[in-house]
Amino acid sequence: MNLRTLFLAAPLAVVLACGGSTSNGTGSAALDAAVPSYASLSLDQTAADTAAPTALLVAPNAALVAEPGSAQVQGFGGCHPHLFMREREVVERVNRHIYKVLKNIEKLIARTPLTETDSSKTWTKVEGGAEISFTIKLVSPNVYSWTFAAGPAGTTNVVMTGVIDRNGATGKHQGKGSMAIDFAVLNAAFPNERVAQGTLEVQFDVSATARKITVVAEGIAWEMDPRHFDSSVVPAALSAPRSGAYVFFREPGKGGSLKIQDQMVFACGMDRMIENATLVPADARMVSRWYKAADGTVHGRSDGSIKGGNLVAPVNQIVGVTCHNASAEQHMPTEGYWLMKAEDAAGATLVGFSAGSMMDTAATPCDPIFGAVPTLVDSSKDFTGWPTSYSDNTPFPFPGM
Repeated sequence: MNLRTLFLAAPLAVVLACGGSTSNGTGSAALDAAVPSYASLSLDQTAADTAAPTALLVAPNAALVAEPGSAQVQGFGGCHPHLFMREREVVERVNRHIYKVLKNIEKLIARTPLTETDSSKTWTKVEGGAEISFTIKLVSPNVYSWTFAAGPAGTTNVVMTGVIDRNGATGKHQGKGSMAIDFAVLNAAFPNERVAQGTLEVQFDVSATARKITVVAEGIAWEMDPRHFDSSVVPAALSAPRSGAYVFFREPGKGGSLKIQDQMVFACGMDRMIENATLVPADARMVSRWYKAADGTVHGRSDGSIKGGNLVAPVNQIVGVTCHNASAEQHMPTEGYWLMKAEDAAGATLVGFSAGSMMDTAATPCDPIFGAVPTLVDSSKDFTGWPTSYSDNTPFPFPGM
């Protein structure tokens, strides 16, 4: 399905609008409620994820320097961060690249529109030699299209297109829809964004009771965060074009999940058993799920598998698991159990490490509700419930879902 033309069907509902019809969502207030919002379209795994991402102070050709507390695992020679830290790196990276477009739209629509009717608004401005414009239009009852364009003054091209269906929405920026981003066009207008190529297809369903975001990345030269990597890793290798697919789902008061298929760069294999001097990306998959327990705490578990890249026989895959808990929803969790091991094709452990309460002695071990926990000596306990697709808009199930 082409997400650029996705129009999701839903029962017709009444949406409050000022200056227009309440039956089809016309008028200034209805249009304003339907514009894209980063706070609504980000992967809000923690409360901080909906805030504007911090700018990365990294020169384009400088070596990446890991900050203190970046959770490099000493048992792996400083090259394999914790599994949960890799998961957080994906969330922060995807959010940062969505924000690169939406921050421009949010600044633009804070201004007075250039043109406005009951069924459309257009904003434009020229700043620093770059021209940007955003248009929202009513295309059918309570369904709106988005177009964001940018480029040198007088020569703009389309950076993002999207659509939102607000039938049944009860608040601003809620609805179902999609948006497509072309980073090559964005880079032509804003070279300082340091994302030279690639596309993002984002499908969303945001309401007062749940948030589902599906993201498909194709050939993106990602801007990387130095806090997640060894200081020996250079941006030129990490920012090579890569692809991935992610489905995030959260129900406030219940729990959530995240499934990840990504091309990740690891500076080495297990305990430098396998060197990766050329930083060849590996195929990584992860699933994370969490739920709110009766006492209000949040229990979670993340499982990961790494194949390909710099892994060569006898290593078939690297298996990882992290069990974590938090004092409340959207709080950064602490780890109660951690394991990473290299297995051969028969499932035998070649080298591995595990520990309980590595990050916080108050953390609890794995919640049995998530099933068997991988161990260093028994591959039969390895996680096997991998999704068949990571881009199908279907959340990974969590307890109580």
